[in-house]
Amino acid sequence: MAVSMEMIKELKDKTGAGVMDCKAVLNETGGDMTKAVDILRKKGLNKADKKADRAANEGFVVYRVSGDNKKGLVIKLNCETDFVAKTDDFRKFCDDAADLVMKKGVPFAKELPADLDELRRNVVAKVGENILVSDWKFLDAKGKVFPYIHLNKVGVIVDFDFSKDVTKDADTEQFMKNIAMQITAMNPVAVTSDGIPADVLAAQKETFMEEARATGKPENVLPKIVEGKFKKFYEESILFEQCYILDEEKRVKDIVSDFSKAKGVDVKVVSFVRISL
Repeated sequence: MAVSMEMIKELKDKTGAGVMDCKAVLNETGGDMTKAVDILRKKGLNKADKKADRAANEGFVVYRVSGDNKKGLVIKLNCETDFVAKTDDFRKFCDDAADLVMKKGVPFAKELPADLDELRRNVVAKVGENILVSDWKFLDAKGKVFPYIHLNKVGVIVDFDFSKDVTKDADTEQFMKNIAMQITAMNPVAVTSDGIPADVLAAQKETFMEEARATGKPENVLPKIVEGKFKKFYEESILFEQCYILDEEKRVKDIVSDFSKAKGVDVKVVSFVRISL
């Protein structure tokens, strides 16, 4: 069967392979498009394995939210260059990967699910760069999830629980956005100190005690030094204790309290997830 330019173009569009490679494979398969695609993708997958060790620090963070606003996903997808990050192929991969992970609902692991890894390998073959699905986090909400993405580089999903539904109110929308922006900018580890696991607190206390002993101060004053270090730690790492980025005279817990009083509604910031590129 004669191989036409239309066939070559179709195969190139499907696989991203070069014109000469497309022509050669179509000749090899007698014009069978399905076989040609399979051969080129297999060749591409071999190339994908060779690119696996190359650094991939560009890319996007994207999110997905369930229709009832009860479940959210933030996922990080990497490529090697900003140029590829802006291509339709990579953007489509980000959308397809996020949809697949949201549907599967599986926790992140370095060994990706087979269908997700196939998506990844196919886009590697097409764009010629190492592509990674580096991390993802789910949030199952007690209230409603609110997603926020900053410049496609940082993704946050927050669980807000209101005593009555005020989420369609413009002030409420801005309040939720501001809290999400705070988490984006200041990267807290928990909403309140109660949200820090006991083993993490114990390890932090041990670290602070070692730092205190290194000062050479008497043993009886070390607990006071550790207390001061914890105060600073909470102010920097606990969302409600952080200075509010839009008004440093207030803490985030004050902003939540002020909003609650102004709207006549009890509001809880239950939890959040955050991923950055």
